[in-house]
Amino acid sequence: MKSLPSIGFDRYIARTWLDVAIDVASARMDKPQLVGILEQDIVGVEARSKTSIILNRMWLSPHPSLADYVARGVSIHSSDPEVDTLALHWGSALRSHPFFASIAEFIGRLLHLHGEFTSAQITRRLKEQYGDRASILRAAEAVLQTMVGWGVIKIEDTKARRFRGSVPRPVSSVAASAWLFEAAVASADRSLRLGDRHHWLFPWELAGIAEGALLGTQLIPHQSGDGELWVSLKGR
Repeated sequence: MKSLPSIGFDRYIARTWLDVAIDVASARMDKPQLVGILEQDIVGVEARSKTSIILNRMWLSPHPSLADYVARGVSIHSSDPEVDTLALHWGSALRSHPFFASIAEFIGRLLHLHGEFTSAQITRRLKEQYGDRASILRAAEAVLQTMVGWGVIKIEDTKARRFRGSVPRPVSSVAASAWLFEAAVASADRSLRLGDRHHWLFPWELAGIAEGALLGTQLIPHQSGDGELWVSLKGR
């Protein structure tokens, strides 16, 4: 019997913690400083440990298959202080936590169709993909509250748990835009057309990405019969 996919991202993650984590990864801060902040902000050893696991997967101890991707994100942060760290956290969350990527896709799709969504719509789709587990509701709420805290969605009706998207934020850096687009292609697990808006990236307005900007990424460009440029991920 095939095992159910793991959830992984199952608690609220403050942007401030991630900002410190990426600064630790880029050697701007030391790991004990992050530990001290978590001890100050989070009550309970187990809660801090589970939060640290998510931060580690995203920036400090990524899975070996994501080490290159995360390292390039850290390099963008180190070389261009104008890049919004939230865009980098978004890309890392998509790659390191498929559960987060699934929610991002569902939200992006519902916002595109209806301009709003409810938590019930999200959990219904998640149960189809991850199984009808009690932990799904708790984890989905944690991700939604995280996205509210990051300012990419906002609560429209607390009682009905209805949300709207915030105004998409511009990403002026071509390197950061290509890096984010790589996360979308990986999450989609198929080729995506360059230049289109894709559900996984609903909070962002990417800079124009030319074919040359894909050098140094894991993306492979190819043209369709109608001349449109599509990209796929190496090895997929």
